[in-house]
This record gives sequence, structure tokens and C-alpha cells, in this order.
Amino acid sequence: MTSPSHSPRGTSLNELAGVLAELSPRVVGDGGVRVFGVRQDSRRVGPGELFVARKGATTSGAEYALAAAEKGAAALLVERGEPLPAARLPLIEVTNVKRALALSAEAVYGNPSRSVEVVGVTGTNGKTTTTFLIEQGLRGVGERAARLGTLGFEMEGHVFGDTLTTPEADDIARCLLEVQQRGGRYLVMEVSSIAVVQERVSGLRFRAAAFTNLTQDHLDFHGSLEAYAEAKAALFTRLAPELSVLHVGDAFGRELSRRVHSGRLTVARQEADVRVAEASLGASGIRAKLITPQGDCSIDSALVGEHNLENLLVALGVLVGLGMAPPDAGRALSVAPQVPGRLERCDGPEDDVLVAVDYAHTPDALGRVLAAVRALGAGRVLCVFGCGGDRDASKRPLMGEAVGRGADHAYVTSDNPRSEAPADIVAAILPGLGAASARYDVELDRALAIEKAVLEASPGDVVLIAGKGHEDYQVVGREKRHFDDREQARRALALRRAR
Repeated sequence: MTSPSHSPRGTSLNELAGVLAELSPRVVGDGGVRVFGVRQDSRRVGPGELFVARKGATTSGAEYALAAAEKGAAALLVERGEPLPAARLPLIEVTNVKRALALSAEAVYGNPSRSVEVVGVTGTNGKTTTTFLIEQGLRGVGERAARLGTLGFEMEGHVFGDTLTTPEADDIARCLLEVQQRGGRYLVMEVSSIAVVQERVSGLRFRAAAFTNLTQDHLDFHGSLEAYAEAKAALFTRLAPELSVLHVGDAFGRELSRRVHSGRLTVARQEADVRVAEASLGASGIRAKLITPQGDCSIDSALVGEHNLENLLVALGVLVGLGMAPPDAGRALSVAPQVPGRLERCDGPEDDVLVAVDYAHTPDALGRVLAAVRALGAGRVLCVFGCGGDRDASKRPLMGEAVGRGADHAYVTSDNPRSEAPADIVAAILPGLGAASARYDVELDRALAIEKAVLEASPGDVVLIAGKGHEDYQVVGREKRHFDDREQARRALALRRAR
């Protein structure tokens, strides 16, 4: 992640205490000390910065304060009730340090979300594609826009680095400052439910926010689907964007539309503000005539599948809601390029099978993408997939069932096993495949599973390699090893051609 220059003026602790008034701040030491940046990672603290001493899973933030002081931190932000750091630095004590981090970062970096228009996209599936489409649509009409999310932080072709789906609050503020300094007008960002709960976006002013859909995911973090849904809803109900674009094709989207009144724009196939007049979906893409409150438009996109029609509808709703003329928005979306790792083709004109890589890693996403690839070839659909370790285990049999119902043959393999044994993860997937009476093979070596699927495919078959998409690594234990499904697919295709 890039690190733009510090706030030139800086902010005193007394001034910051005013910003944090809702959190009952108490300044200890010299309140006149000025800070010029905010960091929650002690390894990255620089001279003159405020170190936010957050509690970890097994550690207190105070344990890292000495390291931050040695790197030049000017002051500390700590949570009341936590052990006070031994570092002899002035500090602010607050009741909620996570929220304070977000509010402090926005303030110290000069409130960049007040000058850069922030567009947030949330939902179980489709965040990355929809964010990509909105950013490309804005750029297509000459606006200067950046994108932040699963694919990293990028502005006008310049990639600054990989990030979490939604980075920490201090990183978001620095991204916004970078966009501002480069003359950008928009930052389009993915907003995960976890980020909302952890207050990472609480300091931001959202010009617009969009909802794609809600299906099961992240129950390991949220505990229940209801809590997960409420985290999604909070982006609209608590953070109050000026424009809320809501896909009402599922029950939660419809419920959310009843809770949001100001600046609401609904999208769906039918019975919505932005809707489909007619659409043709096939192997060559999506052709559709769409209706908006500001007029009709046409889209001719190379994206495939019903799920991408929904993503296009949400993106169109945002663009039109931001004031773009519908015909201009339709033209810009029509020429948006392929989203990396989202039904990304790996085969060439010389190949007799179609091989695509996709990031789908939830039951709903797998079902949707399998339905989409069914239209791409005349033969069978073969699917290589696994489930991530140390994540929501309850969805594993559901993913197996989704693949069992959507594919003709499955190759069950390792994804990012993390600390779990791949064989244990696969064992949790198999009951779902059994429930669907599916044909499958188990091959724990992901490279061999991809090779086997490609070599065993018949001419005209489609091979879908699901779960990792654009990722170029595999997490085994605590080690992040280079591994790219696209590279492995092309290698397997070369072996197939050489037979």
C-alpha cells in the first residue's frame, strides 16, 4: 500500500479530542503535541505519527507502544480500561478505540472523504465486479476515479498494492489522500460486513452506497445470518449515504429498501426503478435494454451470466444516480474490460475445451457461475473447487451441493487451507456432493486437480476452476506460497495440446 505525504499542518491532541467527543476522550500529557499521520500497525509507524494501540486477539495494544515510540511516534490513542503503555508519550484515552481510529484518521489526513466522493459497494457476491464496473463507467465519461478492494488499490492504471477487501481505517484515509493529491474525484470501494462491524469505514462520508445481494458467508465471524445481514444494512442505515442503490432481487434487498427512504434507488430484473426491458444472455455476453427513471439505455457487454446482468444493473443504478446520462452510462459499461479472475478465460483459439477461472467461493456464487458457464459450451461442465480453511465451516457441504447440482463432474481439492488439514476440509464438503448424487474425484494437490480436469475433459467441455480467481498465492499454514490458477490452467492446456 502506498504511503502518501503526511497531513502538512498536523492535528493537536486537544483538537483530536474535540473530534472524538462522542467517545469521552481524556488527554494525558501535553495536549498541544501535533500528529501528522495515524497508524495502527507499530511496524509501519513513522516520526510524528499517532499510534493507535488496539487490542489484538491475544495481546493488548500497549505491548506495541514501546516499539512505536522507538520508531518516532509522537502520541498514542488507547482504549479506556486497557493497560496503559509504558512508553512515556502523551496519549488520548477513549471508550472505543476502533471507532476512534476511523475518526482520527479522517481528521488527521484532512477529511479527504469530504473532497473525494466515496462510493461503497457491499453484498455477499458481486462486490468486486460491481466496483470495477462503476469505476470503469466513471472513467468512461472522463471522470478521474480510483478503485479499492479485493483487486487492490488502483487509480487510472497505477496499482499501489494489494489490500484486504476493505483495508483498515488508517489505510483507507491514506488511499483517499492519494486520490485527492492526484486530482481524483471518486473512490469506488468494496465494503465488507466485517469492516462495518470493526468500524473501518465509520469516519467516511459516502456519496453513494450500493447493495448487491445477501447469501450465507462469514458466519464464523458474525455468528448468524441475521447478524451478518444487519452488518450489511448498517452501511445504509447508520452511515447514511446520500444515494443508496439497492438490488431488490432477494428478500433482504426488499427489506432493506423498506428501511431506507432518502436517496433510494432500487434495481432488479422487474419491479424496480432501474429494471430490464429486454435481455439476451449467451456465450457471447449480455445484450440488454434497461429502463431508468432518467430514461432508457442499451448495454452490449462481453460479461456472461445472470449474475453479471445483476452486477450491471447495480452499476448502472449508481452511475445514473450520480448524474450520468443513461445512454452514456450504457456505452461506458458496454466497453468495460474483463474483471481479473471473474470468469477469466485461460484457453485459446487452438484449444478444444473452454477453461475459465472464477473467484466464486460461496454456495450462491458457485451456483450462479456454474449456471453461467453452462451456456458457454455444448459439452459437460467440470468444476475444480475447494473451501478455505479457518473460515465458515458450515458452508462447506452447501458448496459441495451447489457444485454437485451445477456441474457434471467435480474435482474436490485444496483451496487456502491455512491451519486446517486439507483432507479434513474436503471431508466436510463431500456430504453435500453426496446429497446431490454427484460424480466427483478427490485430489488434494490443487495443481494436479486442475491438470486432471483439463486432461480428462472431452472436446466441447467447460472446465471451471473456482475459489481463488485473481489470487496468485495459496495460504498453507502461515506460509503464503505462489500459486495462480490461471498459470496452472494454461500449463494443463499446453499438456493437452502436446498429447
